[in-house]
Amino acid sequence: MSDLTNKDAEQDSKLAVLESRIESFRERLYGLEDKTKNIDVIESTLDNALRRIELVHERIDRTESKIKELDNELRSRLRKLEIWVGGAAAVIAAATFIIGIIASVESKENDYGSNGSAKQEVLLQFPSSGNK
Repeated sequence: MSDLTNKDAEQDSKLAVLESRIESFRERLYGLEDKTKNIDVIESTLDNALRRIELVHERIDRTESKIKELDNELRSRLRKLEIWVGGAAAVIAAATFIIGIIASVESKENDYGSNGSAKQEVLLQFPSSGNK
């Protein structure tokens, strides 16, 4: 009977060691579960943040495409205005040239300044109100 008692006592001691290890693992598991609850919250927060970042990137892409469209439109309008200004400048230059020719034709002297006599001009001085 002594062998049975020894085996029983040996098994009881091994069982006690295993139970203490299981309890230790159970405490560690509960601790890890508490920590993983926080990780789940952090993961959901990160997922939300990533979704928001993706939305911001989409908005940036749309804004960039709108800016490119507006830039192209503005450049084409500017080209048209440059053409109009160039045309207006040409018309003004032509009109000025024609008016200058007409004015020079009308102001020609009859003798064209050839060996004509010099004209004498008389300067008249009127008494000022201070000289009495």
